[in-house]
Amino acid sequence: MERNNEGAEPMINEMVRKHHQQIRRAIQELQEDVYQEQEVVNNQLWIALRIGTLTGILNVHLKYEDEQLYPYLLQHPREEVRAISKVFKKEMGDLSLIFESYKDKYLKKPDELVKNSSQFIIDTNSILYEISKRVEKEEHELFPLLD
Repeated sequence: MERNNEGAEPMINEMVRKHHQQIRRAIQELQEDVYQEQEVVNNQLWIALRIGTLTGILNVHLKYEDEQLYPYLLQHPREEVRAISKVFKKEMGDLSLIFESYKDKYLKKPDELVKNSSQFIIDTNSILYEISKRVEKEEHELFPLLD
């Protein structure tokens, strides 16, 4: 049974861009508390809550991408869109695993935040950079193909 995707692109773009705004905001809020070791120690609970918030937003976004965005893009009439979408889907899976590892390391063992605050800052800055880079890449390389 063929799906009618007429008009789907604007709706999909709008939803993903909304998710990206939420991701950027969550990243910014987390970065505000993760800039020096003493701040990490003082704000351990607040930081854990912010990581949890980012996790929730990313989970919703990834579910939407898996169930709506990529199935649509992988059936797109233009080969260029299908090919780039395959690459993006694979890359996102890799980033998702890296983020899960980061989250598990610091949320399942909250004392890691305090005991290894300098490493936590490095890891946090690294993963937030990768997520931000991914959002920008989607918006500047993938979405223009749909406009």
